[in-house]
Amino acid sequence: MKITTLEKVGVVVRDLDRAMHQHATVLDTTVWTLNDHPADRLSAMVSYGRRSAGTYRTAYGRAQGVVPFELVQPTGGETPFNEFLLSRGEGIGYLTVRAEGADAAAIAAHFAALGIPAAHSHVVDGDVRRTFWDTRRALGGYLLEVLPTAYVPLGETRTLDGAALRGGRPALPVQGVRHVGVVVDDTMAALEHYHRILGIDRFAVKTWQTEPGRLDNPFYRDISPVQHGYFTAQGAAGDVGFEIIQCTYGPSHYNREFTDQRGPGIHHLFPYLTTDAGDWAATVESMTALGAPLCMGSDLRGGASEYGYFDTFDRLGGFLIEGVHRRFPAEDRYMAPDWEVDFSTLVEKD
Repeated sequence: MKITTLEKVGVVVRDLDRAMHQHATVLDTTVWTLNDHPADRLSAMVSYGRRSAGTYRTAYGRAQGVVPFELVQPTGGETPFNEFLLSRGEGIGYLTVRAEGADAAAIAAHFAALGIPAAHSHVVDGDVRRTFWDTRRALGGYLLEVLPTAYVPLGETRTLDGAALRGGRPALPVQGVRHVGVVVDDTMAALEHYHRILGIDRFAVKTWQTEPGRLDNPFYRDISPVQHGYFTAQGAAGDVGFEIIQCTYGPSHYNREFTDQRGPGIHHLFPYLTTDAGDWAATVESMTALGAPLCMGSDLRGGASEYGYFDTFDRLGGFLIEGVHRRFPAEDRYMAPDWEVDFSTLVEKD
């Protein structure tokens, strides 16, 4: 199964209307396609192999035309959305991706061969089946929905005035999802699952810790510098990049405000990179004024760049937004990964 495209970032929220306004404010997601899904629009609902019933509302919008979000507000019953909200709170509960050239039967066969069942499925309007594969243990706290063709939104359109909501301040610039940041218990153990499920063959592995050339001057909230570290691997499936993160020591947003509260899951999206110091400073200033200041970050690679997480957790629905400022080219010794994992070199067992 070849994954080509990120079709939706599925964000479970308590209040759909508030969430749309917050996304319009912070990310300038202004055009939304809304759908109410009462019981009479849903059929053949199955959760964990049992007949179930539930309802929900959705809003689909593309942040600045490039990052596809589906906001979901559960409105009752047993759905994967209500389960996520009641057990974990707001957050990114699923990703919807496209598998080019695979029909529904081939997608189902792929997951069956891996021993991964559907956590939930249902049919909308007697026509469109939605299936959420239970990849939570394997991939790190989220479900996967796989489509054979591009998603086409249908429903009521609502347009919001993001500029007015921001009071004239600029939104966070969005260029696309450079990666989805997933915090897991064991990075190396997760890589095989990402390979088998999503078809990712190569990962760049790197440890980040408080020392010159890695995390040069890290901060977390009011702790500056903070002594902490984390172990990461990066790979891509089609246009979807993944950063898989394991905390190694010290306090950080990854553990103190995320996994300590809810376990593994999608912690952040990385949609913004700039080489312009003025642009970076203006974005930080605007986001701070909008109530989303930097809550964690550091200079990196001998000062060649800096990264930071904007604290959008309570505004966008349980996740952070990462930004990076590249100041100048880093030395090769700072750019190189610690090693690479290449699944094309697997040794056959006797």
